[in-house]
Amino acid sequence: MEEWFLAEACDGFSVVLDIAYDGVADFVELVVPILQDRGLFYREYEGKTLRENMGVPYQHGSLK
Repeated sequence: MEEWFLAEACDGFSVVLDIAYDGVADFVELVVPILQDRGLFYREYEGKTLRENMGVPYQHGSLK
């Protein structure tokens, strides 16, 4: 999967977690650090908002 991502053969993956048995916690605690060490997942975000991090321009009437 990492090779596909680095070769730009995909944009990312959808992961289905077992939420009934701490699947989310296990993923965050065990998998995310590995992805971060490999430079495949952010450690910090540049912007302060989701809009800034997604590169979506502010629109009239939206909060800053």
